[in-house]
Amino acid sequence: MSLSIEPTESALGAVVKGVDMGRVPDPDIIESIETALEQYGVLIFPGQDITPAQQTAFSAALAPLEMTANIDARLDGQPEIFVVGNTGAKPVTFAPKFGNDDLEWHTDHIHRPEPARASLLYAKEIPAEGGDTLFACMYSAYDDLAAEQKAQYGSLTAIHSVAGLRNYLREQSEEEDYDPGRQADMPESVSWPLVRHHPRTGRPALYFGAKVTIGIEGWAEETGLAFIRDLSSHATRPEFVYRHVWRHHDAVLWDNRRVLHAATPFDMTRNKRLMHRTTLRETEPVH
Repeated sequence: MSLSIEPTESALGAVVKGVDMGRVPDPDIIESIETALEQYGVLIFPGQDITPAQQTAFSAALAPLEMTANIDARLDGQPEIFVVGNTGAKPVTFAPKFGNDDLEWHTDHIHRPEPARASLLYAKEIPAEGGDTLFACMYSAYDDLAAEQKAQYGSLTAIHSVAGLRNYLREQSEEEDYDPGRQADMPESVSWPLVRHHPRTGRPALYFGAKVTIGIEGWAEETGLAFIRDLSSHATRPEFVYRHVWRHHDAVLWDNRRVLHAATPFDMTRNKRLMHRTTLRETEPVH
């Protein structure tokens, strides 16, 4: 079966068929995936029946892998796999407890010295309802800015910190002393340009997170946070978003250089959700 790519009807996303993730891809397949990933932002590979070792090998063929800083969420025997969901002793979820009004829109590892250039999420177990993932196109969000906004934003540097994520997760927990898990050493904060240009095409995209981005260099804290809130509302407007309703054995690969994503809630008292994520380390400078 030859590789085929069918775009979704949303601002981003495409369904890819003809790829078996149980096998390490050859260079031609890798180049086709890389080209489509930049073009569509999100690639959906349905019906992939793969082991953790196979997911790791397929992902590593695309780029070096990065392990999650949440040590407790690393899969036993395959630490490159980040276990996301509520099947373990401690839930690992980035969704709000109720409704979709305050989603944790982000791009993976933006708060680390080496961010993630892409991520691959594989559905092992899905809830009967809810637990979707939303993806927002940061090309479209940038293109929709006014000319004066583009000029201003291109000169701004955003500050990112795991503290912003921890505060959000703590707010979503019923426990005041919520702990997201043992963390490997993390810097207090890192800074990246608010507008980054994709290394494959040079196309500009907004680069930030709704919660993990905690300010703008040179701005007062409250001014920066208010700016990020407004920017989040703009960047995640419905016309920029693709909603992925998970099916068993779906694998979804997305480009963190040009996409934000957010998990939606589900009833964790009645349903189980188990996802395996591999994270591809950034290999190019963030300009």
